[in-house]
Amino acid sequence: MFEINPRLKQPSPATEGDASQFVTSHYTNWKTGLSFDAPLPLSRHMPAIIAVGGGKGGVGKSIVSANLATTLAQFGYRVLVVDLDLGCSNLHSHFGVAMPKRSLVDFLITKNAGFRDVILPAPVQGVAFIAGGREEAWAEYLDKPTDYLLPLWQALLTSRQQFKVDIIVCDLGAGTHRHTMDFFTAAHLGLVTVLPEPTSIENAYVFFKMTLWKLIDNLGCRLQQAEVAQDIKAALSSMAGSTLSSGYASCLKELQRTYPQFIQDLQRAIQARCLGIVVNQTRDQTDIDLGSSMEHICQKYFGLPTRYIGYLNYDEAVLKSLKNRRLLVSDFPHSMIAKRLSVAAAQSLKILGMQRRN
Repeated sequence: MFEINPRLKQPSPATEGDASQFVTSHYTNWKTGLSFDAPLPLSRHMPAIIAVGGGKGGVGKSIVSANLATTLAQFGYRVLVVDLDLGCSNLHSHFGVAMPKRSLVDFLITKNAGFRDVILPAPVQGVAFIAGGREEAWAEYLDKPTDYLLPLWQALLTSRQQFKVDIIVCDLGAGTHRHTMDFFTAAHLGLVTVLPEPTSIENAYVFFKMTLWKLIDNLGCRLQQAEVAQDIKAALSSMAGSTLSSGYASCLKELQRTYPQFIQDLQRAIQARCLGIVVNQTRDQTDIDLGSSMEHICQKYFGLPTRYIGYLNYDEAVLKSLKNRRLLVSDFPHSMIAKRLSVAAAQSLKILGMQRRN
């Protein structure tokens, strides 16, 4: 864990110098693709934000989130993990912790706790987490506009200045719910976890499409050109074919003749964030190769900057660690899946322009 106390409020000059190169160099264009309208800190004061999503449930998002965060902490970073699977939160279980008494519910809904109060210690050095809270507390909020999440977004943005957080990992819910896509498109690196089976792959491609759609909507809102955004989505739907050469990327190039400034701004917003693919529960080389294929399709068809950051082999250690109520990488540090998580963490840092500290 890392302590949250007043002495740690102001980052040292060395910490500022370790800011993500990706975050600082893409800062201006990244802002144009945001859903949330809130004051932003200077780029050098921003934590790097990683969001872990997927097209369906049961693909291992929370396993990836908790253990990726732990591995990043082992590399020398201070990591805050946030359970944003609202209404179905279980991130705490992967840390071997019972349902915490304080959660996002206390900060966002009942408002009987401050942000500092809901940051909880994880059982590993350098990691803290925020629990999502019980399902019944979110029932009437999930279909509302996401304005109620704005205080969380603002708190996350300032967590580097307030608590010296280097990296935030958002463990998102399954599917393409509004608040899920808000946080996924707000991330500097969005990881999509997929299983090597047809339904999961199909749902992942839907997730990629909705990421593009969400960025178009966000830009339309920021430019006060919502109608243009709707026209572009309608045109993409009618123009796109089933081949790589007739995908959304090609269609956007054609639409640039009609909407030159909007498409130019959209392309800049797209390039200011990166998607990563994690293939979970691989059993053979065909499963492993799926990630490279999906990376190629995502780049060529959807026009989204995408990297295959690694695969996680099928391993009984996952279930055993959950039964033992211990973190996977702590319970089985020499397992093959722990080594694969280390590769994924290293690839994530490379994309973000950050170096291992130890």
